[in-house]
Amino acid sequence: MRICLVADYSTPDEARKVIAHNLHRELSKNQEVLKADIRNISSVSFWERVREFEPQVIHYIPGASPLSFAITKTMKILSTKPKTIMSSMLSPFHKPFHGFYYFLSYLTRWTIPFMKTDLVIAQSEDTEKAFKKLGCNVKFMVCSGVDVKRFVPVSGKRKEELREKYGIDHEKFVILHVGSIRKWRNVEILKELQSHPDLQVLVVGRTSTRLEKEVALELEKMGCKIINGYVPKIEEIYALSDCYVFPTTDPVGSIDIPLSVLEAMSTNLPAISTRFGGLPTIFKEGGGLFFVENKENIYKVMEDVKNGGVDAKTREKVLQYSWDNITKRLERIYNELL
Repeated sequence: MRICLVADYSTPDEARKVIAHNLHRELSKNQEVLKADIRNISSVSFWERVREFEPQVIHYIPGASPLSFAITKTMKILSTKPKTIMSSMLSPFHKPFHGFYYFLSYLTRWTIPFMKTDLVIAQSEDTEKAFKKLGCNVKFMVCSGVDVKRFVPVSGKRKEELREKYGIDHEKFVILHVGSIRKWRNVEILKELQSHPDLQVLVVGRTSTRLEKEVALELEKMGCKIINGYVPKIEEIYALSDCYVFPTTDPVGSIDIPLSVLEAMSTNLPAISTRFGGLPTIFKEGGGLFFVENKENIYKVMEDVKNGGVDAKTREKVLQYSWDNITKRLERIYNELL
């Protein structure tokens, strides 16, 4: 099967890039895959390569905005009538306060019925409903995956070695959050967790704008440790931690099934999360996974976890979402369309 994967293939420092790199690697084991880097879309060679490849399937990964549909429609016209798939990692239709991209997508969403792909893959019920209203053929499927051989539990000795390497107090109970350090991630809740003397909050993310830097500075003032930027061996950060917290509520704060939650669970960390996106759809609470409604719930659950009252079995829950399994499901979908 000839598959054209359209994505941003730069350094995998963001969820959709991580997904693209992993899907390309796994699909290439059994299929003929063209890596179409969206960063080169303005070049003639980009379009020539797609046309000459004659894909049977075009799968667009970065996001499901009206512009994305227009690009995919054009690629289909220039090719030999391939089947087209749009991955909607999160719903792009939001009001002005979420930013220009989301507002423009909201205003121009009426154009999508004229450029529909053969299938839209959604990762939450809200996103699924949004595209069904636009007349799209929609399927709920998890495209977020995890490398279960990379993100693994470690021994107590290895945990101590990693804390030494990254300058983390051996005696502290380490609470981890991985993701962009923005207000819409709701990371400010972590400041109150840091106020407890026996806790250490560790946040790994990027601060590319002034506002994000202000949020990071506020966290640092309270004693939170910030690692700013891409960490090639991010699995070591999960391994040295004791618990993962995902406090996000804003729908644009993350893709609908956050990779960081899956990676934390694969490391068998207790995970405390809001009922965000598709997480409650694919996981049942229990075994060290907690869904919380507000910050008070986070603090209460954290006390139980810290005091050793939780037997974490989160890794068992996430094994079905290995990249190998995700790829097999995608291949079945491709074959069904063909």
